[in-house]
Amino acid sequence: MSDTRRGMVALLLCFASNFGLAANVRVNGTTIVVNEVPVIAFKSGISGKSPVNRAEQVATALQALSGTESVSIANNRGNYVVKVGDVVIDGIWNEAVARSIPSSKLAHQWAARLSYALSLPPIRVASSTIELGVGSVKSIPIVGSMVPYADLHVEDDLVVAARRTEAGLVLTAIKPGRTRVSISSGASNETVEVTVKAWSAKFPQTLDVNVSGAPAITQTVKGAIEGAVQTQLATADGASTAFTLPKVGDVGPGVTRTFTVHARVSANDALQSTGDVNVVVHNVGLPQTKDEVLWYSNNPESVVRPGALFSSSLKVGSPARLLYHHLNASDQAMYLRVQAINDSDSVAKVLIIPGDSKPDRNPVRAGLKAADQYVRAWMWGSGEVVSIPPHATLPISLRRILPGETVSGLCSLRLVSGPPDIQVRTDAWPPFQIDHFWETALWSSTPWRVVGTNPMNDYDRAPYEPSQHVYPDPYRDDSVNYRVGGRFGVCRLGQKPLSSADDLQKLDGNFGVIYRIHASISNPTREATDVEVVFEASAGYSGALFIVNGDYLVTPILQPKDETRIGRFHLSPGSKQDFVITTLPVSGGSYPATITIRPVQLGATAALR
Repeated sequence: MSDTRRGMVALLLCFASNFGLAANVRVNGTTIVVNEVPVIAFKSGISGKSPVNRAEQVATALQALSGTESVSIANNRGNYVVKVGDVVIDGIWNEAVARSIPSSKLAHQWAARLSYALSLPPIRVASSTIELGVGSVKSIPIVGSMVPYADLHVEDDLVVAARRTEAGLVLTAIKPGRTRVSISSGASNETVEVTVKAWSAKFPQTLDVNVSGAPAITQTVKGAIEGAVQTQLATADGASTAFTLPKVGDVGPGVTRTFTVHARVSANDALQSTGDVNVVVHNVGLPQTKDEVLWYSNNPESVVRPGALFSSSLKVGSPARLLYHHLNASDQAMYLRVQAINDSDSVAKVLIIPGDSKPDRNPVRAGLKAADQYVRAWMWGSGEVVSIPPHATLPISLRRILPGETVSGLCSLRLVSGPPDIQVRTDAWPPFQIDHFWETALWSSTPWRVVGTNPMNDYDRAPYEPSQHVYPDPYRDDSVNYRVGGRFGVCRLGQKPLSSADDLQKLDGNFGVIYRIHASISNPTREATDVEVVFEASAGYSGALFIVNGDYLVTPILQPKDETRIGRFHLSPGSKQDFVITTLPVSGGSYPATITIRPVQLGATAALR
């Protein structure tokens, strides 16, 4: 067959036939709409006809069809036309040039759309079932020849409202429930099953948190933001929240910063929600104050049965440092809970500088982890201001402890405003079933950021016996001097125990007491000398942390009599240098321990920064 004869062959590609009812054809600008489906849009004029004229002419021809014609494509040497019965739609080559696509592709697109539109039943809805969230609006396409004449009916118009537009069916969800929306014309009928649910959460939301510090460090700011999202976000009952934090940094005193958190919330019988939460962080800039007392929750250290372990009153104007360190010496798991109880009619605002370790079979490691978290924030007075509603409790620590494990914590508590005092207590509880929110809190060093505050129960209201292990002024100032060529400078930590407020107890080892050691080193010789400061685990297995001239470092856990370097200084001839060492005896360690200043010894191992 010659190329000429091949080009003259009509490619009778039958896309549809016997579509039965006459098509509903209209023009929307330059677009031909068949049975509510846009099928052809003209962009170019031809033979003096504008795109609008072309659309109107083709639409008039299509309206005259009997309903039994088929759709085909004819090709004469690349000059494609689309035929519907005897109606010819030409000018495809011009349109293809205008759109920068092959004319064969455009011919097949037009033919396919026409075939689809002509093959439709009188009424077809794009979706027969739909789920909406309260307040949402959804548009559903409706196509077919009888659509312009169809009626709408909603079984329960208190659940959803429906209206018709050129785009189709528009549904507006009003309240949770189920209903049906019918679209009918004569014998033709389509039904949409509509379910309206509440949203798991509505977005955006704005939450507020208060912190303090000079500055409030990143660790504090990040934790406060996480706590706000987990406890303040308005959600459906039983919802779970996943979120992504933005980059978070320090916030200076008196500064307010807003951080945007992207959250996804899911709940049973509610639609999943995603959106932004704006968390406004206020650094309220509370003046830094010294802790007036040390609360020592360590009696007994080895807990053999559930019961009360410590209790005292936190008073306005009297900040307290709380140390808790307990080993599960029983044969079953138990819970250790430290909580603040506000049994008053006003909101109690408490500044917390936290430090809490997960349970550990190594008591020194547990104590060191808790102290590390605490001191890193304490250096800057960095804490979170938490509000405890009237007659409510705040979990400061909540841990499940297996037999042989130790839980340890060190935190500062300050009642900023509200009632004259609130109760703080430590209790050991037998194992019991808890829900998944509290289960999550067991793995957090700041459980109030997971479960928030909770109403008081009968146990919280029960009488309690105030602990005698309350130690005023938990600070020690000391000094140490070293002259090159003279005796080594030596300072002992935990050597002289504090006395309790009633003078009946002694704090052996001074655990949790903050030492400020004023050191002075000098070199009266004519040669430059390197001097080191070392920590020795004099009394046994131990670890420690230090702030030396503003540098923070943590020692490895040391075997008895082992030592590690915590500072090194270069002294030129005739020079002198003063510096301050800040430290505290760490729970679980063995004290007294020794700080020595001496010439650098070969092979000394430095502590970790």
